[in-house]
Amino acid sequence: MSKGLITASALALSTAFSSGLAAQGFPEKPIQVIVPFAAGGQGDVMARLVIKRIEEMDLLEQPMVVVNVPGGAATIGMRQARQADADGHTLLYIHQTMMTSELTGVLDFSYAELEPVAETNFSCLLTATAEGSGIADAEDWIAQTKATPGGVKEATLVGSIAHFTTEMFAKAADMKVGYVNAGGGADRIASILGNHTKSAVVVATPVVRNPKLSALVYYGEDRHPELPDTPTAIELGYDVVSCLDNIWYAPAGTPDDVVAKLAGVFEQVTQDAELIETIEAKGDEVLFVAGDDLKSRLAAIYEDLSAVAGNLK
Repeated sequence: MSKGLITASALALSTAFSSGLAAQGFPEKPIQVIVPFAAGGQGDVMARLVIKRIEEMDLLEQPMVVVNVPGGAATIGMRQARQADADGHTLLYIHQTMMTSELTGVLDFSYAELEPVAETNFSCLLTATAEGSGIADAEDWIAQTKATPGGVKEATLVGSIAHFTTEMFAKAADMKVGYVNAGGGADRIASILGNHTKSAVVVATPVVRNPKLSALVYYGEDRHPELPDTPTAIELGYDVVSCLDNIWYAPAGTPDDVVAKLAGVFEQVTQDAELIETIEAKGDEVLFVAGDDLKSRLAAIYEDLSAVAGNLK
């Protein structure tokens, strides 16, 4: 073996050894999980459910502690996580909001500047309408929207994943929706229930629970189990999938073996039947993805969102 190869091999072994040491004794202190929303929201609830079960299963030597950092349309918490020490003791729990914030210019860095550890749960979105809207089903909504471009009004939150979702569908269906900036999910539902607008993109749970609401299009890969009569966008002929994929991120530069240890913890907890039942009862679905598969999944989601970002400005 040449001197160069010996040196390279020694360096590789040294690097692997040093990296391997990083996870020894980790975590050395409580792990802070930044949730960039106020306490009590869906994201906060889901993060706490996962963390609670990790503690009950004794999967980590130190506790995980939720730190709610609302404000700035979630950007304050995202920035804090990005600037935290890259030692695995600070995580960020966030969905596509980090991507949409970047694409609309609200956030000055990319989701790719953090290290994705694992996805543990998701919920897909749908387009809903309400009694008295005059919209019978998905085909009727599409037909009316095409007949009067911009005239069929949708309650949205400008720049949000709800807004992006409708734009992705509108692009695929070659139609133009008119938007009313109503606000968050509860405000959008109030808007359609009051017949101020015709449609809104929301999560499935309120539609399942309120008989005055009905789903037009579901943006999951398969039909929602509690909305068996609602077609997916794919079934309608439009290749649109849009969900809230909840990802646990670490600051860039976090040692690989620390990331791997954390991912292993999330893999174990997402196999737990009790957690699966609890998460599903709250309206999400459990899904574990990590490593290169997760990075590829995120890149594909980002590409879909990027394709319509210019339409929102």
